[in-house]
Amino acid sequence: MHCEHETIHDDELTQVYFSSVENSDILVPAHWHQHLEILYIAKGKMTAYINEASYELLTSDILIVNPQDIHYTHALGDCHYYLLQIPSIHLERISTDWKLLHFSEYLPHDSSPDSLNLRLCEIFREFIDLDRNREKGWHLLFFTQLYYFLYLLYTRGSSLLSVQNRKRTERDFLRIEQSMQYVRRHYREQISLNQIAAQLSVTPEYFCRLFKKYTGQTFFTYVSQVRLMRFYQELIQTDESITFLLEKNGITNYKQFMRMFKETYGTTPHKLRMGQHCPPTFSQTHPPVLACSSGNPVPHKRRSPS
Repeated sequence: MHCEHETIHDDELTQVYFSSVENSDILVPAHWHQHLEILYIAKGKMTAYINEASYELLTSDILIVNPQDIHYTHALGDCHYYLLQIPSIHLERISTDWKLLHFSEYLPHDSSPDSLNLRLCEIFREFIDLDRNREKGWHLLFFTQLYYFLYLLYTRGSSLLSVQNRKRTERDFLRIEQSMQYVRRHYREQISLNQIAAQLSVTPEYFCRLFKKYTGQTFFTYVSQVRLMRFYQELIQTDESITFLLEKNGITNYKQFMRMFKETYGTTPHKLRMGQHCPPTFSQTHPPVLACSSGNPVPHKRRSPS
């Protein structure tokens, strides 16, 4: 199973992915893709992580995830949000330097008449109506709103990265992806920093800083989460004993693991398997793959009180 790269299936007419997601305690695991992703919070609250930044999103907030940024979200309680994912076929029409564009990640609720947040929220409501009714030619009007949306983002919410900065980011990103691939292949075995660093031809100290910078968590927290997710999948899909699954998935620190499991799913493995607790669900818009935890706490960017 491919765990970090998400394959997105765009609508044939609009050539974007647009979806409404409504559920309680949704966990969307760490992943990345080539699309520009926008989340509009219609109701409730969500915590989102992009690289090492953390955001607390409330109703009418908008989150923008740039292509290739490693991110994951946790919708808290009863949350309803809309997800728009825009592929490069549209992005390349913005500018000849579109690959160097970086869009502002966080647009908090702002009811000012000409605020960027308000304008984009209005367009999202147009998207919702068009997608819900799908009357003849609806996709043409969707295109109109989509390109106005991109126009506003480009003119009022973007900056241009230097070529040198982009090349350095792509090089670092490749190293992070290679380390994640290694974990996917060897998570049942003992994994050391020296092994990973040798694979990437860097020092362990440099790799630790690099991984934290681009994922917002320590490397060993990530390894633990990979094992946790594999354990969870086999717990609900097989009848094998919990002890056997722990050993099978390379989990040796049982006390730490049980604490992590309960923090993630709100219950113990035994109670979850026995159906005594309804665990957090996974968004159907993203494959239920590897969960990503923040590791050490990262500063939250909070919305100012309205």
